[in-house]
Amino acid sequence: MQVIRIVTILLIGIMLVLGACTSPPSSAGPPQTSPVSTQQAPSETSPSPEQVKSPPITVAVDYFGIRNTHYLEQVAGDRLARIQLIVVVSDERGTLAVWPPPSAQNLYFDMDYFQIEALKEKLNPPVVFNGSATGTLAVYVAAYNVNKGPITKAQIDILSNWLGFPDLNRLKDAIPDKELVGYYWQTWTPLSNWGVGESYSERGDGDLRVWLRIGADQMPEPAQQPVLKPNVKIEDVKLPSGTRVRQPSEQYSYKVWDFAFTIANNEAFTLPVYWHLESSYKPETKVFPYDYPTEGVQTIPGNGKVTVKVQFWFTVPGSYQWKYIVGYPKGNAAASWTGTLMVSR
Repeated sequence: MQVIRIVTILLIGIMLVLGACTSPPSSAGPPQTSPVSTQQAPSETSPSPEQVKSPPITVAVDYFGIRNTHYLEQVAGDRLARIQLIVVVSDERGTLAVWPPPSAQNLYFDMDYFQIEALKEKLNPPVVFNGSATGTLAVYVAAYNVNKGPITKAQIDILSNWLGFPDLNRLKDAIPDKELVGYYWQTWTPLSNWGVGESYSERGDGDLRVWLRIGADQMPEPAQQPVLKPNVKIEDVKLPSGTRVRQPSEQYSYKVWDFAFTIANNEAFTLPVYWHLESSYKPETKVFPYDYPTEGVQTIPGNGKVTVKVQFWFTVPGSYQWKYIVGYPKGNAAASWTGTLMVSR
């Protein structure tokens, strides 16, 4: 069933992006089946669940986030992926709304790992549907990395020119134009009041997460600005012992101290992890011929670890609060470690 969902959303996206039809497909979404119910069959005078019409409903998508952008590592430079978001709202009779509309099919979001976008920046208010639904109400959201295919095809063209091959279209045809990053799919019935009055936070499969609301006369309050944090940890921190300040006699040759800690990436995919040091007093970082950093980015394989090693020396004695912070993107702290470093005279 999960495969059917993915294929269905892929087909919706392909039809919308390529303009295969001039109006939203009436058959969008998975096969329309009635929800299983333990209640008795309705009487001849009662409408079946498929015929029950909802009051006017509003569906708003406030935020969406991407965990893994499926960034192409062989493409140098910018880590941002070009993400296309597609939202389809349907009921028992067919498609009710599609966002973005056909007039805005080239609407993209340039996104980094674990980045969240507010839909109101493109659609204010962020309402994707306002109307009545017959029978069930279904919301489908899919996110694609549209860069992955085109970039790869461009690289094939460059390779073709380098090698002198006149045409590699067969190879290009085997590459999809975009890659599914993740999706969200949920269906509500009249028995659940079509989901009215509820907020649905951080929902989705794969690497997409969605925050949405469904309301009637009054909408639920939107979620506060959400965050997505990578599953990264700090391990095996090593602080030196016997640390002291630089002595007057050590003008040209002086003692430096070794520091080390390990960053563990517990995600299943390769991830850039930003780290930085916070301390009560700033350590000296220039150890000829190097200038050791107090911050940086380490690219770590999925379920892998990287050890950061640096050297510092000191001119200010005292008790240092020594804190390492890791996360991604910069400013999105996911884990930290705090200790005390004693620096004597």
